[in-house]
Amino acid sequence: MIEFPRFVCGLLAAISLAASVHAQEFGGTRNPELMEITLSDGSTTHFVIGQYAWGELLAEMGQLRGEAASRDREIADQLFAARDTIPPGMLFEAARRYASFDQEQAVYVFLLARARTLYDALRCVDSTATEGIPVITDMAGNEVVALMNINEEGGGAARTERMQRALQRLLDSGETFNSTFSPWWICSASDSAFFAAVNAATMPQDEWLKQEVVWPTVQEQVRRNIRENQALLAITMGTRDLANSDE
Repeated sequence: MIEFPRFVCGLLAAISLAASVHAQEFGGTRNPELMEITLSDGSTTHFVIGQYAWGELLAEMGQLRGEAASRDREIADQLFAARDTIPPGMLFEAARRYASFDQEQAVYVFLLARARTLYDALRCVDSTATEGIPVITDMAGNEVVALMNINEEGGGAARTERMQRALQRLLDSGETFNSTFSPWWICSASDSAFFAAVNAATMPQDEWLKQEVVWPTVQEQVRRNIRENQALLAITMGTRDLANSDE
């Protein structure tokens, strides 16, 4: 199993990659390559790159995170406005920046990013692509995590209600599956993409992307995940109300 370690974003920002998000083809054959990165401790690791793959995304995320906090509103709004044409993973950076000035929007954008990332990962032929989900999710940072801490005393109830509103907005908006960006960005985090890069092998579409006929089933999996999260929050709210009524 290939492990994708978490890296300091400053290291990623130093990576120079000539990737074009806007020119990326949705499907088709992929030609993954490996880029070796030397870390500050002298050790090395590798990222899959090519046709806007996992490595390009992490590098671009690192560059974005290096921008000053004074640009939070500008960057967050630009990323959100482009949400249907950029990799869903970039929305975690939008959520991180929204947390500084619009907590309601931060939680919604985080959940949208999570749902779209899950949808893309589940459309990959190689299920190990899902191992990239926690890595990219972590890039939303502690700023967003704090907004969704429903167990912490003093504000836990308000945070729970805010998450419920965001989940309902996600279902009502119908925009979970509106992204037009290729799932290759997360499929290239899979073991099969890594080994294809090692062996300088091409990957025809049917080796990395599931057939479109199964996508409705995958969409239902994602919707079910959202509804299950709603149910868990409802239980939390009900338990808290019951406890308060007994006091």
